[in-house]
Amino acid sequence: MRLPLKDVKVRQVNEAKSVANPIYADNYWQMNQNEFAMQVEGVADFYACDGREVEYAPADGAGNNEVELYLNGSIYGAILHQRKILPLHGSSFRYGGMGVMICGDAGAGKSSLTASFYLNGAEFLTDDVTPVVFRDGIPYVRALSDRIKLWGDALRQLEKEGSTLDRIFPGTDKYFYPMNSPGGDTAKLEHIFIIEIDNIGSVTVEEISGPGKFAVIRGEIYRAEYLQGMPENEAVFFRNIVDISRNVKVFRVRRPSTIRIARLHEVVEGVLNQK
Repeated sequence: MRLPLKDVKVRQVNEAKSVANPIYADNYWQMNQNEFAMQVEGVADFYACDGREVEYAPADGAGNNEVELYLNGSIYGAILHQRKILPLHGSSFRYGGMGVMICGDAGAGKSSLTASFYLNGAEFLTDDVTPVVFRDGIPYVRALSDRIKLWGDALRQLEKEGSTLDRIFPGTDKYFYPMNSPGGDTAKLEHIFIIEIDNIGSVTVEEISGPGKFAVIRGEIYRAEYLQGMPENEAVFFRNIVDISRNVKVFRVRRPSTIRIARLHEVVEGVLNQK
């Protein structure tokens, strides 16, 4: 099974471990600072500890792509939290030497916009979960992904064929699309775009500054819910977000629901090319 971090030991088991002393627990997640467990009905039970080990016990009939979807999402996020590496909910690429992250809710267009830039010469870095590391207070994106998740409509707009790709879930129109990546390289993070779907006639772009900038970035922590069970991360991530606020331009992009990928690409590229 694939996981972006190659130094994590991943093994299939008959029964995944449980968290003995959770700080936070519900009927889906249980966790403390060093252990994490998750149960996904019809897919698998998962366990991760110390940022280094993962176990999974697949359900009967579960496919590899279904299990990997959670390994590369919630479990990957838990490993990053355990390592106190800030994970943001966004996809990213390098454009003109600049690290660019696209954030937003599910369906906002993070992956399709990132794929569009990649197919037009940008360098792909991450999809959906983006680890951010810091050197002397400067944020950098770590390039750890080698594929991206795209809906069939996005593939058609990007003029790519989906029939030979792996479906994420059987019977759905969403696929894993392979991407070339610098694998482990870092890119200085200079721009974050928060994509929001709104009932408007055209795209609007607003640069965010002041106290609201911190709040917006904090809202993009991947699986911020995990902080309920990993309280040590609050202080670490607070400092990280302050550093991002100081060094990164953040824009809110409101887009109509029917916008074409090419048009959204054009708007974002226009901002990136401003001197």
